[in-house]
This record gives sequence, C-alpha cells and structure tokens, in this order.
Amino acid sequence: MSNPKVRVSQKSDPSKQPKAFENDSATTFSEDAIRTRAYQIYESRGSIHNRADEDWGHAQSELMELVGGK
Repeated sequence: MSNPKVRVSQKSDPSKQPKAFENDSATTFSEDAIRTRAYQIYESRGSIHNRADEDWGHAQSELMELVGGK
C-alpha cells in the first residue's frame, strides 16, 4: 500500500500544526495532533468515509517519520 504525500493548503494556520511532546523515553504525539493529521488525509482524498482507521495509521506513521522514529 502506498503512503501518498498530502499537500496542506496555504490557509492552514501554522500554529495549529501537530506538535510532538516527550513522554518518558519515547517520542509520542497527542491524540489531537494525530486526529488533525488524519482529518487532513481524509480531506485530501475527497472525504471518502469508512477509512478512519487507515487514515489514523497513516497520520501516526507520518508524524513518527518527522521525528525519525519507526
């Protein structure tokens, strides 16, 4: 399965971009950060329903890649 790159429109507020935080020894993201990215993915593929779990997984993967995890 491919992991498509998603363009975020310029109207996005940079202050609302997902942020990582330290939790014990591993870098993790808040559910809000993952939810925000998953929704961006959902919108980017035409708001097709019934793929929430897939979108959530993609969002987690992308955010982990940003910090060099996984």
